[in-house]
Amino acid sequence: MNNHTKIFGEASTILEIKKKEIILEMGEVENYLSFIIKGSVVIITYHNGNEICIGFSIENSFFSSYVSFLTRKSSQYQVVALEDTTIERIDFESLQVGYSLSAYHQEKGRKIAEQLYIKGSQRAFSLITKTAEERYLEFIETYPNLLQRIPLKYVASYLGVTPVSLSRIRNKIAKH
Repeated sequence: MNNHTKIFGEASTILEIKKKEIILEMGEVENYLSFIIKGSVVIITYHNGNEICIGFSIENSFFSSYVSFLTRKSSQYQVVALEDTTIERIDFESLQVGYSLSAYHQEKGRKIAEQLYIKGSQRAFSLITKTAEERYLEFIETYPNLLQRIPLKYVASYLGVTPVSLSRIRNKIAKH
């Protein structure tokens, strides 16, 4: 961690989070934009008593309950560390100050926002246009080592299938 060059500069903080620790509770306002140095997080919501996985973030990627962060309203999501995780984060106010200081900070912020938008749009497109098997193959291509690091229930939920269906898909692919 000592060799990590801070993405957000001096305004940011480094935080060590334990596995299964809740980083953001559903209903809280998201105050941070975060970058994962080491580890992984899952973004989940609850609907009709069911836990639904919205997404994952792993090393060298950003995460936030971004709509809450931007609107300053309650988050619809909960963010939980899937393993011991180290993040760098910057709070909303410090980020706004950074934007006001230079075009460089504005460009960096825009690129982060674009990454988060693209990630969400690709998932939505995938859920609408691809089969469960195609979504699984896309998942293992995007996150090649994540299957060994996280509970399969989150993968199944993320793909929009039951754990039993995921097991069938995995068995079918393994036979080919």
